[in-house]
Amino acid sequence: MKNAEQSRCVIAIKGQTRDPDYSVDIWFDSLKSVANVLSKENQQLLKVIAEQQPQSVTELAALTGRAVSNVSRTLKTLEGLGVVRLLSSGYAIAKKIELEYQKFLVLV
Repeated sequence: MKNAEQSRCVIAIKGQTRDPDYSVDIWFDSLKSVANVLSKENQQLLKVIAEQQPQSVTELAALTGRAVSNVSRTLKTLEGLGVVRLLSSGYAIAKKIELEYQKFLVLV
C-alpha cells in the first residue's frame, strides 16, 4: 500500500472546473456514479481489506458476509478505477487484495 499521503484518492466529476490545489486521481461522469462506487457496503469492504488484510476474495466475502460473486464483481470495478489491486496467488483462483487508497476526497 502507498504511504499515508499517497493513500488519499482525489475524485472529481467530469465537466467541472479543475481545482489547482488537487491532482485528480479518478474522474466520474456524475455524483451518482461516485455514490454507487463508494456506497456504505463498498466502504465497509475497503475497511475490512485495510484492517484484516484478507488473503483472497473468498476470505473477504466470508469476513463481510457477502457472496463471493458480489465481492468479486465489486473488486473488479474497484480495480478498474485503481482503488485496489488484485494479485494472483500462484495456481489458485483466489487472489490477494491490495488496497491502493484508504481515504477519498470528492471535489464537487
